[in-house]
Amino acid sequence: MKLYKYQTKEPIFYFNTKKQVEIPDKYIEKPVRGMWVSNVNNIDLPTTEDIDNYRIKVIEMLDTAKSFNINTIFFQVRTTNDAFYNSMLNPYSRYLTGKEGKKPPFDVFKWIISEAKKRNIEIHAWCNPYRISADSNLSIEEYLKTCDDLNFAKCHPEYIVLDTKGKLILNPAIKEVRQFIIESMKEIVENYEVAGIHFDDYFYPYSGLDLNRDDSEQFKKQSLNIDDFRRENVNTLIRDIHEALKEVDPSIEFGISPFGIWKNKTANEFGSNTDLACTESYNSLYADSVKWVKEKYIDYIVPQIYWDFEHKIAPFADICDFWVKVCKDISVKLYIGHGAYRLGKDGGFLNKYEVVNQVKYANQFDVVKGNVFFTYKNFIEKLEAYPGMCELKKLLNGRN
Repeated sequence: MKLYKYQTKEPIFYFNTKKQVEIPDKYIEKPVRGMWVSNVNNIDLPTTEDIDNYRIKVIEMLDTAKSFNINTIFFQVRTTNDAFYNSMLNPYSRYLTGKEGKKPPFDVFKWIISEAKKRNIEIHAWCNPYRISADSNLSIEEYLKTCDDLNFAKCHPEYIVLDTKGKLILNPAIKEVRQFIIESMKEIVENYEVAGIHFDDYFYPYSGLDLNRDDSEQFKKQSLNIDDFRRENVNTLIRDIHEALKEVDPSIEFGISPFGIWKNKTANEFGSNTDLACTESYNSLYADSVKWVKEKYIDYIVPQIYWDFEHKIAPFADICDFWVKVCKDISVKLYIGHGAYRLGKDGGFLNKYEVVNQVKYANQFDVVKGNVFFTYKNFIEKLEAYPGMCELKKLLNGRN
């Protein structure tokens, strides 16, 4: 089926070409059908302050996943240098219990895993490696006062850097920070029956580092340029986590969901067919996601292709094609990250079939092994995304 811009007869072309985008009529089911469950700022689930309500909401989440034929959940367990699980290294999250360090009535994460197993759903522990705070309204000193004494950042304020908006993150350039993150990831897989550890797209911050509180001291001590230095800090962490997890249990998977654009072809011959104006993870976040695939630092990758087919500078099809090329003939599995949260809001996403069409397009490629949708609340809310999510439900259940 040839694609046209929403409610028009204007063809959708691949970026800077006159080649019209086509999708298969049939849906090809892939082994992984996943969704993210976002716990930072309680996006998808409430706190356990009303534990009976929390139980109800979790069961609803799992049953919803089952009804959509979802078999993999990326459940956020480390939001802001904290834990949604019993930890000797990190305090319980304020987004779990209402106050950082406060214990829930029982081991919530263990219970969620057991309930997921009953429904044949795998759980991957979704972690943010560096983030300390999710907002920027407080100074370092003020924010640390809200943290539990176990919080690594409170114990080591000298390891904190700031982004330009005032948010706190752990300094990726410090060896002790990297080792702490590695130990935190090992602790999860040593104590919980998870299928994998999962990182999202936050490495060096999107807004950049505050020049008054950055990694310049560490940078002075080596010979790389600043960009390569920062990329190497992240590369080292990714490689070392992968190795550490395999030592604990070779069956544990380590995967990352990076920002969808690595480099733009207009700037780099091997990049995606996207405009020069597009943000690049390689240069903005210092996240060399292609290297992680080529060097097999990860077991799977879920690029966040959160743009629609008719996007003017970053069309879905062009970016999907790029990742298919990157992952061809390599053991790292490719799952496509879809921005279901955008359904019904703007551009091509006004078309209720936008995500359905994306899934059909992506799944025509043998190298694509699955699809993951952001975020869970869009599966249950009857707002703008609802018509599109109804169509997605039909598709994933083989009724479209």
